Amino acid sequence: MVLKIDKFAGNVHLTMKETRRILITGGSGFVGGRVLAAMKHDYDIIAPGHSELNVTSAEDVDKFMEIFKPDAVLHLAAISNTGYCEEHPDESYLVNVVSVENLARAAASHGAKFVWFSSDQVYNGNLESGLLPEDIAVSPENHYGRHKLLAEQRALEICPDSVALRATWMYDDLRPGMKTHGNFVLNFRQAIKNGTPLRFATREFRGITWVDEVVRNLPFTFDLPGGIYNFGAENHLNTYETACRYAEILGCDQSLIIADTERFPHHIRNISISMKKAYDASNGRIRFLSTIEGLSAFENSLKHIK
Repeated sequence: MVLKIDKFAGNVHLTMKETRRILITGGSGFVGGRVLAAMKHDYDIIAPGHSELNVTSAEDVDKFMEIFKPDAVLHLAAISNTGYCEEHPDESYLVNVVSVENLARAAASHGAKFVWFSSDQVYNGNLESGLLPEDIAVSPENHYGRHKLLAEQRALEICPDSVALRATWMYDDLRPGMKTHGNFVLNFRQAIKNGTPLRFATREFRGITWVDEVVRNLPFTFDLPGGIYNFGAENHLNTYETACRYAEILGCDQSLIIADTERFPHHIRNISISMKKAYDASNGRIRFLSTIEGLSAFENSLKHIK
């Protein structure tokens, strides 16, 4: 259930017995909209828009928490466009760091569990190969990654019980009434449809995750001990190999897929994550399909719908 906020009368209208009350920020976004649709029947959801809650204002956040008293906070609001963050570092800092500080402080003050999305981009300066664990030293190379790392550090200092989820690049099909951004699947399909060649880096390794997998695993994160957790699909393949495997799943012509051997010339870009920590900490409840398994399951789900 989604709680309706009457900002004029200050009332909360409940139409069913409360289960667990969760404040979700960014509910109109790509991930947020899908989380709301999946969780609204099992939880009392408070999902304010920006006009109802300014997460960059510590005073607004504290007042909101005092009024609604959520058991948990799921912070999904962020600026995730890395190019935009590079061009607007002050805005990125305000939204991606300050808002996390504010919500972590309010959660600690009001006794709420704080779960929020960091990013696999914190690994974009690493030189190690293979699936990367959370305890490895990181040195991000762009503002977005640096701000996410700083937010992790600040959140844990303020609220040691907080949970930061290092999410990967996500994809989904178009869904009526829900926001969709450019993603691996939609970009791939459009290029194939138009007969446009696609270039994929051979020197990049990253997990790419079906958003349904993220939504399915989120409820288990509220029981995790405080800390930093990778959260998404594992993938041992480079991005070019991933694209070729996806083409096989689709049964389409692979001649349009071009190996880009020149991108990331300074060092191989490896942001592939290991999910061992979250799996172990959740007693095996948090588990993701690999990137290729997820793409296959995604396509099968579409065939079932059709």
